[in-house]
Amino acid sequence: MLDIKNLKVNLENLMLNSDKVIIIPHKQPDFDAIASSLGMSLISNELKVKNHILIGDPIKKLDYGVQTMIKLEKDNHSFIDLEQYKQEKTKDSLSIMCDTSKEELTWDTGYNKDKLAVIDHHNKDEKTIASCLEHIDTDASSASEIVTSLLEEYKIDIPKDIANILVAGILLDTRKLFNGHASKETLKKILYLYDFGATLEEADNYFIENGKNRKKFSVGLVLGKEDEIYTKEELAKKANCLLESNLETAYVIGNLGDGIVAISARSKNSVNVGEVMKELNGGGTQCSGATKLEKASIESASKKLLRILYPNKIKKILKN
Repeated sequence: MLDIKNLKVNLENLMLNSDKVIIIPHKQPDFDAIASSLGMSLISNELKVKNHILIGDPIKKLDYGVQTMIKLEKDNHSFIDLEQYKQEKTKDSLSIMCDTSKEELTWDTGYNKDKLAVIDHHNKDEKTIASCLEHIDTDASSASEIVTSLLEEYKIDIPKDIANILVAGILLDTRKLFNGHASKETLKKILYLYDFGATLEEADNYFIENGKNRKKFSVGLVLGKEDEIYTKEELAKKANCLLESNLETAYVIGNLGDGIVAISARSKNSVNVGEVMKELNGGGTQCSGATKLEKASIESASKKLLRILYPNKIKKILKN
């Protein structure tokens, strides 16, 4: 895997030596696939290279939030279907897969590896397609995080709408109840997108279908990585950010170092998180609480917290 600076250099070289760029998210694209594709389109535009985003599925059959993203950006970015793709693709065009590295998950077959780049965060295996440029970062939360790093490297002025879409792409994989994770780098990318007007509240609108919350995140649990060291301030900031969305309560767990794990808790008044933290030898108020656990891991701390929050369901939850 290349670092971001080398990825930029190699990707730019490929783009500038191609007659056009065709950006290819996976079949039935989700927020991450669309967001990373739009970010890649911004980079291609910056380099003044013609580009298209291939959507091989009928748009009306896609997730409502994905449809909304495409509708919002269709005047600023070129979305093409399979028939148009066959007309546009040439031997000199560069294909860039976003959020996948498996040929079976895209709409075309027989890619020319010398004109193919892959940007992904899923594990590499025997089905990973051969390419001339491969960036598969399993430490990244999402393809959107990787592309955001590229946009930052280019110092591209990100339109507010795309900044919100990129945040939604990151949230899709990091804000899932019980198995969420957010590294220090992921938090930095979200805050970077905030500089362009993004907010969790606006990004969360993509999770809403026809005015009804499609995924109600009443409780959010974000786990840091076991080998990452955080400050109490970073954990508290992340918990505060989460409450800007539809979350009612948020818990963020991370290592402080020296075998100490901290939990930062926030609430919109529906749950007294101070009392929850007291059960873990911490404390706080109705809306803000925290605790420190010595000789603990993030996994063990999360299980202790879940046993308090869901005493009747925890056995089933921890098995999944």
